[in-house]
Amino acid sequence: MLKPLEMSKIILAGPDSEMEQTIKALHKMKILHISDHKKDDVDIGAPMEDAEKLSEILVKVRSIISGLGIKHELNHKKLDEMRKQKQSLSKFEKEILAVESELNGKITKINDIENEIKAKKELIRKLGLLKPFNLSINSYSGYNSICNFTGQIKNIGNFIDELKKITSKYDVKKYSENKKDFIALFVDKTKSKETQDLLGKYNFLPLDIPSIPKIKTDISKYMIKLNNHLSSLEKRKTSLDRSLQNLKKRNSESLLLNGALLKEKLERAEAPLRFAKTKNSFIINGWLPKIKVEKAKEILEKITKQRIFIRTEDAGKEDNIPVKLKNPGIVAPFEFFMELYALPKYREIDPTFFLFLTFPLLFGFMLGDMGYGLATLAVFWLLKRAMPKARNLLDIMIFASLATIFFGALFGEFFGFEKLFGYELPHILSRAHQINLLLYIAIAVGIVHINWGILVGFYNVLKHHGFFKASCEKLSWVVLESGVALLVMSYMKMIILPAYIGYALILLSIVMLYLGEGVKGLVELPGIFSNILSYARLMALGLASVELAIVINDFALKFIGSGTIIGIVSGVLVLLVGHIINIGVGVLGSFLHSLRLHYVEFFTKFFEGGAIRYRPFGATS
Repeated sequence: MLKPLEMSKIILAGPDSEMEQTIKALHKMKILHISDHKKDDVDIGAPMEDAEKLSEILVKVRSIISGLGIKHELNHKKLDEMRKQKQSLSKFEKEILAVESELNGKITKINDIENEIKAKKELIRKLGLLKPFNLSINSYSGYNSICNFTGQIKNIGNFIDELKKITSKYDVKKYSENKKDFIALFVDKTKSKETQDLLGKYNFLPLDIPSIPKIKTDISKYMIKLNNHLSSLEKRKTSLDRSLQNLKKRNSESLLLNGALLKEKLERAEAPLRFAKTKNSFIINGWLPKIKVEKAKEILEKITKQRIFIRTEDAGKEDNIPVKLKNPGIVAPFEFFMELYALPKYREIDPTFFLFLTFPLLFGFMLGDMGYGLATLAVFWLLKRAMPKARNLLDIMIFASLATIFFGALFGEFFGFEKLFGYELPHILSRAHQINLLLYIAIAVGIVHINWGILVGFYNVLKHHGFFKASCEKLSWVVLESGVALLVMSYMKMIILPAYIGYALILLSIVMLYLGEGVKGLVELPGIFSNILSYARLMALGLASVELAIVINDFALKFIGSGTIIGIVSGVLVLLVGHIINIGVGVLGSFLHSLRLHYVEFFTKFFEGGAIRYRPFGATS
């Protein structure tokens, strides 16, 4: 806690004959974070012989898994059993090719049937539009002196009136369906251009007659035949879909397990690409937890029969050290916020514990209602059971809900009510009536939180640059605040001190800040006060939430007070919907603003971040 897991640098070197054994051992231990070698005087290693084949098969396996839509969880117990068995790569490849061939065959057939179904449905749609005209398909084409226009049109009556002005040599069939007009127009070919222009004026949408095949029977009989064929196609597709599901059922577990094993083998086969390589030897550079160094040495020396050179050393100041956060179980969920923002550097203070202490409190201060806290506690607890992958975030929100209940008790609020059954809820502070006091508390919280960050920053700088640098860079802000506070209290006659003491402290802080941070520090001088004032949002959001709750309650009680069934039902709905919306808005606002106060106001006083994550070779996550 407060510091990441302690790491040691390790260098492994040995003959090529021991490389495969070493890789297997490291992959199994899952503790070495490999530092990728960059080509310099020493070359980069080449992948093992079977790497290309493994990659090719793995791509096929993943393609099949995707094609079959397999999303089951991996059975880790069976995976461990399979690791102990020796498997033939060529045999597995044949099995995969057989599954791939069967899958591709079924998918091709399904695609062909789907395309045919789509074409048949489109043809049925077109014929359905032609059917009401009571004409055969042959009636729409094959003329020398007549042209045909068939399709949808707007305002058919006005269109025919204007058509009569163009030509009297026409014949038209029409019908309406679902408030849409359709026509089959046959007109003298010499008037084709004028008719086409007129149709455009009435938003004519033509039907693609040439795409409809010539048929000898009438349209109704042909449509029956098409529907029967369509039904047959859909049955074939259903049968193929069922067959595909059977293929998925038979192979899901095997594909997942073998896919995981192939991934591990490929990772081992490609590992030399991360090593330094001489003609007959390999060199691995990396990091591992200090507490596991001796055990790792013992295993590697035993496996290689001491034919491998191992050297470990402490991390240097310039090393890019991977970071693994080390927090107890109750604090660990708050690492989610660090992963969302940035990991602390190896020698920095890890702020996860600070987030554990303050994030729920700031959240609870803003939402601050016992009823809302109980409601969100129930929701997040149920979500945690339903969404185990979001466990860390939901654990955080459960802590925040508990803090909301605590502050709700301090404020004496239950779903916005300060009285229940005629009894006033006990409270220490009323948010609805003591707004100024609430604001002062919020600002005081800001002062404490900001200065906490400054002191953490002082510790960080002290460790790396000494007392003078730490004092100028960090304590200068405390001196500045003290000077401003003394100056204000002196002018307000709250203390009996000459004003020049405050001015002297402000001047001293400016000099210290310039020595510590240069011009950048001077530019940021007003920032400390805007940061503190940002905590006024604790009051503002809390006040907005409680006032909205009061409005919802008053509005609902007026309905309920009417005594009618409609009034009571309406009142209950207002309470239910109103408080659900207010809780949703309150949770979102409290979450985002609590996070902002940490990331923007608090972290900027001490946190640098930007470390690389500790990723042990062989670990799945």
